[in-house]
Amino acid sequence: MQLQNWIQLWISCLAFPARGVDAQPLPRDIVDWASLRCPSDSTSKLPTPNYGSDNAVFMICTETIINASPQAVYNAVLDFKSYDVWNSFVFHVDLPANVTVTPEDVYVGMPMPLHTYGVLPLINTTSDEEMTVLDGCATDGCLLTAWRSDVVGTKAEHPSIVTDQGNGMSRYISYETYYEAILTPGVWTLKGQLQERFQQQGLDLKAYVEAL
Repeated sequence: MQLQNWIQLWISCLAFPARGVDAQPLPRDIVDWASLRCPSDSTSKLPTPNYGSDNAVFMICTETIINASPQAVYNAVLDFKSYDVWNSFVFHVDLPANVTVTPEDVYVGMPMPLHTYGVLPLINTTSDEEMTVLDGCATDGCLLTAWRSDVVGTKAEHPSIVTDQGNGMSRYISYETYYEAILTPGVWTLKGQLQERFQQQGLDLKAYVEAL
C-alpha cells in the first residue's frame, strides 16, 4: 500500500470512536506482573490485564532503571497534564472536565485520547484510549497502570509496570501488546517506528523524574 493511502486509512480509523470491549480482565494474582521483562526476541508477547495472551500478534516494549522511587515514577506516568513538559512521543492527553489535577483525579474508565508525534511522517496522530488499571499489582514493591485502545479495527492495551529495585531505584517497563483485529497487520508495518518512540518515551521519563 502506498504511504499516502496508508495514512488516509490510518486517519479514517482514528476518526471512529472506541467500540465496546468484550475483554475479560485477568485476576491480579494470575500474572506476576513484577517479574515481567521486555522479551529478548522479536516474537514473544507479554499479557495485558484485560486481554491476556490469547490472540496476541505483536508487541513493543521498553525497559529502564530510574533513579527514583516507584511512587515518583508511577505518579509521573499518570500526571497527564505534565506530558507536554517531558514527553516527546505523547505530547498531549485530552482529559474530561472532571479531571483537573493529575494523577489525583485519574480514574478507571476515564477516556483519554492521546496526541502523538513521530509515528507517521509529516502528521501527528490521535488515538482514543481508556484508563483500565490503577495500582494493579498484587505484590508489594510493584505498581501497575494500564490503558487500552479499542478503536474500530484495532485492539491493544498498554501497561506500565514500576518495581522497587532498592536503594531508591525503580525498574520501569512500558509495553503495548496488539491483538488480532482487522487493521492490526497495517499497524504492524509501523512496529519499528512505534518501538523507537516507546524507547525514547522511556528515556524522556527517566530524565524527567530524575531531575525532579
